[in-house]
Amino acid sequence: MKKLAVILVVLAALGAAGLYWAWHSLDVIVKAAIEHFGPDMAGVPVTVRDVKLSATDGKGSLKGVEIGNPPGFAARRAARLGEMRVAVDPLTVRESLVVIREIAIEAPEITYEKGAKATNLEVIQKNIENYVARTVGSSESQAAAPKGLERRYVIEKLSIRAARVTMTNPALKGQGVTFTLPDIELRGIGKRPNGVTSAQAANVVVAAITTRIAQRVLTNLELLRKGGKEGALDALRGILK
Repeated sequence: MKKLAVILVVLAALGAAGLYWAWHSLDVIVKAAIEHFGPDMAGVPVTVRDVKLSATDGKGSLKGVEIGNPPGFAARRAARLGEMRVAVDPLTVRESLVVIREIAIEAPEITYEKGAKATNLEVIQKNIENYVARTVGSSESQAAAPKGLERRYVIEKLSIRAARVTMTNPALKGQGVTFTLPDIELRGIGKRPNGVTSAQAANVVVAAITTRIAQRVLTNLELLRKGGKEGALDALRGILK
């Protein structure tokens, strides 16, 4: 009995230590989750250099987030985020519906590359849509969804500021046109009826970025005059087709 009591005490101590580590090491957990589930969701490599999150007030930041390009595209990456600040309602962190008060993405670098049939961002968006269909489309697929992705989210405010977009395609041979994207602000993502999954939220954001890029180019034809060498103008026009 004494040996059993000692074993139980040791197990209880280890369990308490594990809970303490999990609660106070959210940064490690979040980094691992992003790099594990991100590629499954977007169909491209996703890496994070640094994560700092506080379990006390729900605030934190992610730095050095890189989103790779799909196969068949020449650019090294589809996007690199300067800094992403996050504020979560700490009372909802462990609930099935997590309330994110704000996500602020500062100075991301986005590559908009035309491929044979679609742009790189369109391919990533399609990958996310397929992921949503697989994991959210039915009750059976929901039951099979990875732990942690079952949670749903309400994002009260999401902003993307000072984004730099480089438009390119194979005909430009490494060249491209770079411009600043007007700020994007989205509110109330998932507010009705009962939140969205992380994949659904990502799909909303990618769609907003793609739409804003198209609007920026179509309303500022001066961008098409900055192609540089002969043939670049036609190549840039081809990006929009």
